[in-house]
Amino acid sequence: MTSTKASSSQCKAPLYWFVLFAILFSLQILPRLSQDSPAGDEMVDIVDGFYYWQGDVISSAEHPPLAKALQALPSRFMGLESKSGMNFSGYTMRDGYFMNVLNRARFESILQSARVITYLFGLALGFALFAWARRESLFFILTVLTLWAFEPVLLAFSGFALAEIPLTLFFFLAVIQFQKLTQKPSVGQALLAGLLLGMAVTAKLTGLLLLPTFALLEIIAGLKTRFDLKAIVLRWAWGLTGAFLWVCLLYMPGTLAIVGHPSPISLFANALHAISNSFGFAYYFKGELSTQTHWDYFPTAFLLKSPLTFLFLLVMGGILGFWGKVKLPAWQWVPLLVFFAVFSFNHDMGLRMIMPVYPFCFLMAGRAGDWMAAQSTAKNHVFLLLWGGLLIFQGLSVVCCYPEQVSYFNELTSSDRRVYWLGGPNLDMGQDTKRLAKVAKARGWDHIKLAYAGSANPKIYGMNWNYWTRKDLQAPQTGWVYVINDDFIQTAPSNFADAGAIDNSWIMRLKPTGHVGDTWYYFEMPGKVQPDSSPKIQSTSVFIDDIYTSKIK
Repeated sequence: MTSTKASSSQCKAPLYWFVLFAILFSLQILPRLSQDSPAGDEMVDIVDGFYYWQGDVISSAEHPPLAKALQALPSRFMGLESKSGMNFSGYTMRDGYFMNVLNRARFESILQSARVITYLFGLALGFALFAWARRESLFFILTVLTLWAFEPVLLAFSGFALAEIPLTLFFFLAVIQFQKLTQKPSVGQALLAGLLLGMAVTAKLTGLLLLPTFALLEIIAGLKTRFDLKAIVLRWAWGLTGAFLWVCLLYMPGTLAIVGHPSPISLFANALHAISNSFGFAYYFKGELSTQTHWDYFPTAFLLKSPLTFLFLLVMGGILGFWGKVKLPAWQWVPLLVFFAVFSFNHDMGLRMIMPVYPFCFLMAGRAGDWMAAQSTAKNHVFLLLWGGLLIFQGLSVVCCYPEQVSYFNELTSSDRRVYWLGGPNLDMGQDTKRLAKVAKARGWDHIKLAYAGSANPKIYGMNWNYWTRKDLQAPQTGWVYVINDDFIQTAPSNFADAGAIDNSWIMRLKPTGHVGDTWYYFEMPGKVQPDSSPKIQSTSVFIDDIYTSKIK
């Protein structure tokens, strides 16, 4: 029996299982690379990454350079124009001018090529899960790969040029490597763990949570055996040396471009200082916009935005592990503990902030799927059928929401209640602006009033628009089409002086003519357009239009 078990453990699952799920994963992302408009900080990060290769590592200091530099790498070979001959008051002005004016004709190519890099990181994450799990049972592997290929938050951000997916991959690999290091200590293993730590931290500063994660794993391992202080000190010393060397290497170009040539570590320290001063923004949760931190924000968001199959298997895996029915090593649940503990006292910035926990959740849920399949007997296949049904339901729940993966909510939430529960990156990141422009063209809209909180100017996609006026607050004017997005309804009052007046106007009481995606609503007013000389009000950011009005025709 022992020899059979040992030989069975050496059998690896065929690679075609990963290829199959990689195809399913890709089919849900690749079309979105061109369909979704820029989301969140995408354009700023891409351009900052472009200028990184010219020696600028400190634009948007709170966003470390690794992920955005990699995502901008293809644009380095496009022959783009980077010299404007202008002095900008900030990097966001420079980045906007780079994308919207200097390289407007290459706007889509720049965006999509950067997104391809993120998509490859998403594939690499799936392969890392498969590579770790391929010696396990086929039921475990299929559960993990299904959850990876059909997880809406993971799918959503695998199609954007943002740092979350690279961070998640580096974080996962770093934890696995640290686990190997504690079992088979060596200088090489320690340096590799430190290198992955450095990569995670320089992708996004949230990677610093690897440090308490590693510390807890050390404590748990020491309690099970005994603390070898000398071995612990040595591996931490070599590991931190690896991280230190990586940070120095990545920030080194910046020291050459700055007067006085500061040390790379001081540039990294500036990033830590910048992120510590970037809090205090207002976030939306349960119908309110505030700077208050809610301890229940992330549990609520995770509950409402995770597919029900995922939630069921995750909870079941945790219960089975607690009862000792399945083995859950500490490295698979400690990251969850760390992230939820830290972000219970942090700002409500969306599930993107805890994305590194997802691979570990998949592994825990995979144990539940494996256990269910193992309960099946020759005469009773109830558990096996239930397992298969749950995985099919996971896929259908996510596929049915395509391409609105950002705004996915599970079946516990009705479509009209999503705007109440969550906003921002959990609902509307501006991803549907391009779709709105296509609808405007198809429906022949010539006169559009825009209420919009976002960074991508619809004029880039050929949709001309106008600001609201004081007269629009009183009642809709004939001949005009009014469009408003969820992000404006939820968060604009904290940014635009006139947003509150718009949110309290007729537009929130009138039934819309239709909607675009899950985030835009339009109101078509019949009749002839009448002259309107009343003052304009700020119904969208002046940044996205007035700066470029003379250039974008």
